[in-house]
Amino acid sequence: MNEVANAVPVGDWCGADPFEPSFRDDPYPALHGLRERDPVNLTPVGTWRISRYDDVAAIFRTAKTSQTLSTGESPNFDPLDKRGSFLEFMLNKDDAEHLRLRRLATLTLNPKTARVMEDEVKLTVKDAMDDALKRGGMDVVPHMAHNVPSRMVCKIMGIPECDREKFNEWTAARTNAFFAKFLPPEVQQRTRDAGNAMADYFEALMRERRKQLGDDLISTMIRANDSADQLGDDALVIQAIGIIIAGYETTIGLIGNGMRALMDHPEQMEKLRARPELIDNAVNECLRYDTPILFNWRVLREPFEVSGKTLPADAVIWQMLGSANRDPARFENPDVFDIERQDVAHQAFGGGVHFCIGNALARMEARHAFNEFAQRTTGLRIQQGKLEWSHSFFRVMASLPITFH
Repeated sequence: MNEVANAVPVGDWCGADPFEPSFRDDPYPALHGLRERDPVNLTPVGTWRISRYDDVAAIFRTAKTSQTLSTGESPNFDPLDKRGSFLEFMLNKDDAEHLRLRRLATLTLNPKTARVMEDEVKLTVKDAMDDALKRGGMDVVPHMAHNVPSRMVCKIMGIPECDREKFNEWTAARTNAFFAKFLPPEVQQRTRDAGNAMADYFEALMRERRKQLGDDLISTMIRANDSADQLGDDALVIQAIGIIIAGYETTIGLIGNGMRALMDHPEQMEKLRARPELIDNAVNECLRYDTPILFNWRVLREPFEVSGKTLPADAVIWQMLGSANRDPARFENPDVFDIERQDVAHQAFGGGVHFCIGNALARMEARHAFNEFAQRTTGLRIQQGKLEWSHSFFRVMASLPITFH
């Protein structure tokens, strides 16, 4: 029987509160419980969590959705977070406006760029491993997971190498803007401060670029905008902030979480060493097994039925990507990390028109990082130190020291 979802009076976290610190350490047992107990779950903050793979895919594929409420307001953002707000970022736009902004970014952020950057990625991961082997170890995050994507996205955007480290805290803090409405006041303030700092930086960078345009993403957006789109500089600044956060944080999570998964499963690492042709499948399995973004959001434009519940128009949906990627109805033995897994159709990059714009670059960076790490540590025993999580809202580590023996 069809159940009218908005008749449910009170929400429940069902033991899977994403804002609890313990959830970050290992969210998957809680997500399993959520998916089994209440797969279309009304939360205490009034949002609906969708945790089954097929339901997540159906919403991406067929539901009429928006990124904002019918009022034009964001369901998740801090209303006091004005400057550099993601409200005007392409990810938060729909229809023609989204396509216009996305088209601007894809002039530079595309598979062709990934191919052009590949030699530099190879050199970066090689240098990182050369240094690690000399020192007898590394911290996986700053020396590899952060080092590779930060260098590449800064180069693509035209950010000078000397400024790259400024973005370490800014990008991690700024990810919290995506769900800041639900976070503690001190986190909201840190998020706003990061937005202000990044807006200051990109406003100054755009002034410099207008004096002498180059072949970087900022220059490309300025040229395209001046010739056709006629966006204000504030809007271009917001696109730059959003792109660099997406380029930094999600790929830090992919490389860091993937390297950790390989170290936790040495038999899979050995399999990759023996059969390097498995690398593409290994990257996809890492994305499925421990995705950097555990959930994203959509807003229903009209009622939509999900597993027997009809959700109303303007229902705020949290698509639980991490849960979908471990759904036993879709993946056999989903908690097993297997780089030979067949049909690894994960949801880590989202779906629909908002499918991750930088997925080709992220995959390429991870491919070389994983392969170089696996091949260069042949015959070594790897000992992991204490893991620390970052301030990022995404599933991103701040530190994971390792030593080679």
